[in-house]
Amino acid sequence: MMKRLILLILLPYTLIAQENQYNITWESNLLFESNGLHRAFLNSMLFGGNITDVMKSEWIASGNKNNIINSNISNGLSITYNSNKENIGFSFTDVNILNVSFTDDLLRLAFEGNFHHQGKILDFSGTSIRANRFQQYKVTYGRARKNLKINGGVSYLAGNHHLSYLIENGSLYTAPLGTYLDVEYSMNAFITDTSNLSAFTNNGNGVAFDFSTDIDMQKYQIHFSLSNLGFIMWNTSSVTLATDSTFSFQGTEVDDIFNFNDSVLDANNIQDDIIKTKNNPFKSYIPATVILSVSGSTEFKYLKTYNAGIIAKWQPYMDNTLLSFSKINQGFRESNYKPLYYIHSVFNTRYYDVLPSLSYGGYSENTQIGLAISKGKKNKFVIGTHHLEDVFNGDKAEAVSLYFNIQIKF
Repeated sequence: MMKRLILLILLPYTLIAQENQYNITWESNLLFESNGLHRAFLNSMLFGGNITDVMKSEWIASGNKNNIINSNISNGLSITYNSNKENIGFSFTDVNILNVSFTDDLLRLAFEGNFHHQGKILDFSGTSIRANRFQQYKVTYGRARKNLKINGGVSYLAGNHHLSYLIENGSLYTAPLGTYLDVEYSMNAFITDTSNLSAFTNNGNGVAFDFSTDIDMQKYQIHFSLSNLGFIMWNTSSVTLATDSTFSFQGTEVDDIFNFNDSVLDANNIQDDIIKTKNNPFKSYIPATVILSVSGSTEFKYLKTYNAGIIAKWQPYMDNTLLSFSKINQGFRESNYKPLYYIHSVFNTRYYDVLPSLSYGGYSENTQIGLAISKGKKNKFVIGTHHLEDVFNGDKAEAVSLYFNIQIKF
């Protein structure tokens, strides 16, 4: 009896020793991308300094009708159990995302004012500011059968904070000599409870889903995946705002500066309380990722493998329509992410592996050069960047990224 009990206790450890069934991985990712904002301008805004007219003009004239800024900081820990035909995993990730999109006309208004744009309409439609912080707890399961692998996952999302300002339509017209201004805008805003701003406050709960499949075609493999398709429902203490306003300001004539009062303003139809707010729950989407890729091997001595594909993002601004083809298109368009085309490979050396990549598109809409160094086989350490080209661009750099992961098998 005692021998059987000892065998039962030791059985899991013998399986681990024979098949290396457990993987523990730590991943960290720091990413900042822009399609026009240079490092010199950003440093001046964040750390103080002189923002020159030349710097302003360069940003406005960067050639992008819509200016995009995206930032992602995440840290995660995962553990996966692997057998011959299936795998089960659990992961925890802390996520911080900022995504901003605005027009050149809004930059002109902010940097130059409206004096230089008399007789013109400044259009700032499509402006969006979205910030999210949440934790993701994910369970995954995968199974292999012949030349097919299928994986799925479900996540619980613990929402901390959310802020979004969404201007669907907006414009400002300045008449010659500034005789009157016409302003039109329709805006929605959503802000979670601000009474408690601690990092891990629970202001909402959500769910997300993953699906992926790999098909082995002998000479090459086809991969398709949809990850982080989900949303967060924020609690009833959240603040929502919706306004659709049009008003004209024709100036204020003052006969006596010492007799200037609110009645003078009222007489000129200036509205004091245009925007109304209320406490309401709301739903926000997290960015989902769609990947379609092909990978295979080559006959080159050092570049033994390749992987090429396309990546898209899906994230609607609001939950304002039912699921349909129109809603699907809306999510791709409002993600502020252009399809990213990429190819990467592995360059094997005696002591470590080099992982080069080339891509075009995404949030920055530029050509990007990636490079990573991988050390180890069973236990692996990887460090790299998606934007090697901007390391050498100095103050003209528009992106910075750094990622690393540590994987331990036992």
